[in-house]
Amino acid sequence: MTYVPWFVPDDPPSLFQTGPTSADARLACQLLERMQRDLRLRHEHICIEVQNRVVILEGTVTSADVSAEAQARAWSIPGVHDVNNRLRSLER
Repeated sequence: MTYVPWFVPDDPPSLFQTGPTSADARLACQLLERMQRDLRLRHEHICIEVQNRVVILEGTVTSADVSAEAQARAWSIPGVHDVNNRLRSLER
């Protein structure tokens, strides 16, 4: 099980100096880096978990559109087999 906290400072010099050690960790790191570069996603409260190449997104986001974008980003990572989007939207 790989957990990646979403709260990352703006413009980190390099997120992974030594590199992740497993395929799941690499997928989580790739997704985290892509979300960090996306202005719509970078300040959302999203937790990324990867188990056996299945991405699990949890947390609270500002809108359903943001949730859909996070899910699309996860699917865009080569090697991802499935995405479980558990994000809750504050939008009513």
